[in-house]
Amino acid sequence: MKKEILITEKIRKFKINEFIEAEDVVINENPLTLFINGYQFLTLMILKENLEELITGFLASEGLIEKRQDIKNIIFKNNKTVALIEIEEDFHPNDYKKRTLTSGCGGGKTFINLKDSAEAQEIKSSQQYPAEKFTVLMQKMQQNTNYFQKTGGTHTAALANAEKIIYQLEDIGRHNALDKIIGRALIENINLKDKIMLTSGRISSEMIIKVLKQGIPFLVSRSAPTNAAVKIARDRNITLIGFCRGQRFNIYSGEERIMLV
Repeated sequence: MKKEILITEKIRKFKINEFIEAEDVVINENPLTLFINGYQFLTLMILKENLEELITGFLASEGLIEKRQDIKNIIFKNNKTVALIEIEEDFHPNDYKKRTLTSGCGGGKTFINLKDSAEAQEIKSSQQYPAEKFTVLMQKMQQNTNYFQKTGGTHTAALANAEKIIYQLEDIGRHNALDKIIGRALIENINLKDKIMLTSGRISSEMIIKVLKQGIPFLVSRSAPTNAAVKIARDRNITLIGFCRGQRFNIYSGEERIMLV
């Protein structure tokens, strides 16, 4: 058991009109405060794993970088609860005061505004996949969730192609998990223009925008989208799938990329 990730707690269970003394494994939630070019920006509540991927993906999602090389340095302090980040571009924290703190979970934070949505690129991809591909990939992602299976306390995101899941990562927040996937792709210089992004979490507007900014044509969730997410998906021609469970799913946009075989 990873000491920094999983914690065993003594608990009391109730079952059939009886209290039972027991132990339960819970996820360890930690703060990570980001300083960017000397300015304290924000604190994320995170699962303390794959932190370079998280930071890289978060900065890309916020438009502060476009590629991993735009980050000059990351130094972790105080048992990896503080990250001192130096980026190439000028950073002005006041630019974020007029933005909206969106519907994060697990203490994850994302800042979006109408400009983010307006500037999100339209997906031009003509890539198509058989419908059953999405159900198979989602099942594989769920089967390989390490921390969720032990605790039920994480979200999972994964990057896939036509053949397989390339990699998947977990965090306590759905935004964080998505940022980790994006961050690793930037670190490893993976072409995302024909890839599939899978997530266990709800699809809200900022989740769609994160994916759109990377040009990913497919976003697939086990959960539901919001109406704002559906509108953006249709406006920007991304294939959005929700409630992907078992042998079924709902298609909210981009159905022309999904084939029956």
